[in-house]
Amino acid sequence: MTNSPQLALERIDDLAVINGGGSLDADCVAQLADVVPAIDEDVRAVILNPNPSVWLGFDGVTNVGDLFSGLAEHPQPSIAVLSGPTRGGGLELALAADLRVASPNSVIGFDLAAGGFPRAGGLQRLTRAVGRSRATQLLLLEGDVDADTALDWGLVNAVDANPLGAAMTIARSIASRGPIATRYAKDAIGHGLDMPLAQALHYETELTILLQDTDDRAEGVDAFVNKRTPTFSGT
Repeated sequence: MTNSPQLALERIDDLAVINGGGSLDADCVAQLADVVPAIDEDVRAVILNPNPSVWLGFDGVTNVGDLFSGLAEHPQPSIAVLSGPTRGGGLELALAADLRVASPNSVIGFDLAAGGFPRAGGLQRLTRAVGRSRATQLLLLEGDVDADTALDWGLVNAVDANPLGAAMTIARSIASRGPIATRYAKDAIGHGLDMPLAQALHYETELTILLQDTDDRAEGVDAFVNKRTPTFSGT
């Protein structure tokens, strides 16, 4: 039995917020694997807001592999709130989210100089997030980058003195859109990267066809024609 703080799942309107945690130890990794599947299907965006200590990197974790696949593959878009330095395993966790918001004092990087090596899919997600050249620069030359550089590279999507508040604003913007279209878009991007272009284009077309028969599609068209704000039901 662990005495470390537990991750907690909080529902705020149509958003889910994951709070708490102590260090990024094996128990925290296991808790995250349990918490993410418990998110309600009608949630429209997920905010990952653990205690800042979680972002500092793995604490005694010996497991290797895609430890954060549950978050990365979850259908709802996710936003990681980087409330301080984000290093090693903490960065690998952040990269499993779709978007990242950092505080101005965030220093972001891996710990290769100290003998650490990504063990949870971090190298692959980093390369997909910022490209081969930037990933190589971060790992072999820079070691770490500040929040503004991370923003310039696209490693984070916003820098704000109140990163949770900024993440909530982004999440509410996402939640205002058609949830089926949003999930399909995330699906098309995630799976399309691993497909040849022709196959990815075909997959995207299939999702577009599926979307045409939804109530949300009809609602979006009607709202546009009548110049009103749409009310999406997720059906």
